[in-house]
Amino acid sequence: MPAFADPSVRSFPDGEIAPSRALANLPSPEKASAPSGLSVLSRLHTLGIGGLLLILLFALYMPVLSVGFFSDDLLLTVIAPRDPLALFQSAEGLLHYRPLSMSLFWLVGRVFGFQGAIFHFLTLSVYLVNVSLLYSILRRLDVPRAPAWSATALFGLLPFAHEAIAFVMGSVHSLALLWMLSATALALRPGRPLRWGHAFLALGAYLAAILSHETGIVWPALLLLLERWRPGRFQGLRPLILAGFALGAGYMLFWRTRPRGDPGVLALPIFALESSLYAVQGWLYPLGPALRPLWEALFGPRPILLRALRPGDWAFLGLGLGVTVAMMAIARPRRLVALGLGWFAVSITPSLLFWGPASGMMNYPRMLVIPGVGSAMAWAAVVEGGRQRGAGGRGLVGAGLGITLLVSTLVTVASLGYYRDATHILRGMAAAAREAGDRPILYVNLPYNVGYRWFRARFYPYIYGGAGAVLITTDRELARYIRLNGGPDLTGRPPGWVESRRLEALYPNWFTPAPPIDFSKLRDALEDHAVYVFREDLAWVPLHEIWRVHGISDRAYAEAPPLEILEPSPRFDGRIALRGWRIDREAGELILAWEALASPERRWHVFVHLLDEKGELLGQADGPMAGGLAPTEAWRAGDWVIDRRPLPPGAWPAALRLGLYDLASGERATVEWGTLRPPDRYVVLATPR
Repeated sequence: MPAFADPSVRSFPDGEIAPSRALANLPSPEKASAPSGLSVLSRLHTLGIGGLLLILLFALYMPVLSVGFFSDDLLLTVIAPRDPLALFQSAEGLLHYRPLSMSLFWLVGRVFGFQGAIFHFLTLSVYLVNVSLLYSILRRLDVPRAPAWSATALFGLLPFAHEAIAFVMGSVHSLALLWMLSATALALRPGRPLRWGHAFLALGAYLAAILSHETGIVWPALLLLLERWRPGRFQGLRPLILAGFALGAGYMLFWRTRPRGDPGVLALPIFALESSLYAVQGWLYPLGPALRPLWEALFGPRPILLRALRPGDWAFLGLGLGVTVAMMAIARPRRLVALGLGWFAVSITPSLLFWGPASGMMNYPRMLVIPGVGSAMAWAAVVEGGRQRGAGGRGLVGAGLGITLLVSTLVTVASLGYYRDATHILRGMAAAAREAGDRPILYVNLPYNVGYRWFRARFYPYIYGGAGAVLITTDRELARYIRLNGGPDLTGRPPGWVESRRLEALYPNWFTPAPPIDFSKLRDALEDHAVYVFREDLAWVPLHEIWRVHGISDRAYAEAPPLEILEPSPRFDGRIALRGWRIDREAGELILAWEALASPERRWHVFVHLLDEKGELLGQADGPMAGGLAPTEAWRAGDWVIDRRPLPPGAWPAALRLGLYDLASGERATVEWGTLRPPDRYVVLATPR
């Protein structure tokens, strides 16, 4: 035996050294032997690295402070009028098993109103606190600093963390994790007996986790896992673990037997075992599209008991298992991989019990925040194993962490991009509802699944699914979106106050073409609706301000802008008159006011030639009438259309040459201007100097 060997210390197969039970009560060598000055420097070093990591994460997720509310956030309008005690006594459905987190959201809404920045600052702060707590717990487990920092950083940069931050209601998973990590930190007292005060505080934090998001018996199971991972390091945990199981089981028996809005589904135990392999899946998902044909061939004819997972899910589980087994060869300490996968398997069980098929988690990244702690632990061991293998290993580790940072940044930036787009669209709808007042509203080409559509255009594939940020199914649901995003409270209106006519039906059949809009029917709706048309620049255009139909009883909101009136007015095709025009220098656009003298029979387009003093062409502003929003064949006698046409930048013409033409044939509409019948079928308007 070497001279430095200690008979009270035993070796593990992977080279780790852990104190035996006989030395469990002694202080750790690091604390006993480190000089005070070195201890201070070590703490400053830890604080510096931790501060940089938190600053990086805050900078990465800071754009979420500018987004609004969507998806599950609609529950904020449900809990707003409630008495918080009712959330603990008689709430049903989603409110039934989240009473504490719902009460917190109720309090924030009551104090600050529906301000997205406040709510999202809360969700981001909770996530950053969780990152800090994770490092503290890993160090109490005697995980060396390097893998502890790796696990903390990997958890902070988890590719699916964005949803738990951007969705306020999705943050209940982060809140539950906050309470569980707090309870764990209180319970783990290395080398010291667990005091009753700490035990009661730990149970209180565990109860808060249960009330935040029904975590069942996950925490005592995790505590048992940690206790067995470092046997003898923590004293007095057994009574606390038993009390935790009793508290969790008793709560579930009491709460689950009460009436609920959703019954839940009991999953087969196999799901909990297989789902531990999701720990490596987040970084492998981009390989999916290339392997899809292989998935179908291998996993399509799977047994009936395994069909709750889709073929792609099983393919990823197998791929993840293969990569995990391969990486175990270099992982150090290997037991950290086992701890990570064990944490993942235990913590994902409630999600499986609630959702049933594990594939439900593929569409809800926020459900993987708590299991993501285990994922980070497992991969941190792989990172540390590579770091210990010389310069080449450190280079591979650096490349791997760089790729992880790149993937996480791309996913987060793209995710926040579609969250901002969804917010912009919903806030535009809210502004439209406020402007419309009491008139019924018609939203045309309503983006039914906004989040998925824009996210898919920005970055594909979406880690763990892509259910979308906005799903609007009823006018009542739309009223909640409008209220949350700064619009009036329309939730009390009777059904039918709003319609949606879509050019594309994106849900449930994404990207399925739908029949084009019948503009004749849309024209009829203009008589008593405020009509807003969605444009590809994410703006809602008030069509009732562009197309002033004959017969509107209240025209106060439909007055034409100041124009140069043309008397007499040029007539095109004998059915359309140009009543006035003006160039708006500030907006850089030409405004034309058209009136239907009779119902046109053709779809006419407008050509506008910009001329200089010599009659030379400077540029053109051709295109469909009103940007295609008011096709002429749908006009009726007495209708007015305000046609705004962008001018080329910097162009200030001396004259305009304009007319109407048929796009299909190129034929121009005939022109009558007083006694003039221009043979070239256009009119020339001199611009004011």
